[in-house]
Amino acid sequence: MGNRLLVTEVLKKLYSDEIILRDLKNRDENTIRQVYQTNWPKILQMVKLNSGSYAEAKDLYQDSMLDFLEKVSSESFVLTCKLETYIYSICRNKWLYQLRGKQRFIDLDDYIEVQNVPDETEETDVKVPDDGQIIRAIHALGEPCKSLLVGFYYEKLSMEQLAAKLNYKSVNVAKQQKFRCKDRLKNAFSGYF
Repeated sequence: MGNRLLVTEVLKKLYSDEIILRDLKNRDENTIRQVYQTNWPKILQMVKLNSGSYAEAKDLYQDSMLDFLEKVSSESFVLTCKLETYIYSICRNKWLYQLRGKQRFIDLDDYIEVQNVPDETEETDVKVPDDGQIIRAIHALGEPCKSLLVGFYYEKLSMEQLAAKLNYKSVNVAKQQKFRCKDRLKNAFSGYF
């Protein structure tokens, strides 16, 4: 922990936020790495204190950093607070959104297993969408969601294969889009659960 504090203090002394932003816009790998490593402990702690795991924190942080780097690259981007505060707020907002979604989140893998259960649960009053409704909902999402969800869950393609097939810049961008698509699909079935 002492080394991380030292790295943070050295980073603050060597770089102002303005210089860091300039280097981030130029995609300087050392600066990206330093910003990533400096802010990671705070994000991990925030997620763990709010019902999350290490793996969830890592996924959240990678997603958030991709969004952050995309925003920084924009010509209209203006930083109105400290850099670390901005990164933390992106992560916090994404984590709160995920926590809200977990209450009624539908994972297609879990749902497919439910479909194979014998029909002995007729006594319960649970409405479950049929296969046709699911297929129509996936088609209604349109592209690229349809290709992502069908490719990942039904064709069992890896995220690397999907990123290449759908011409995404990186696997992380494809993962982020898949998360958004799953969330949209979840909302389509919010009345069922």
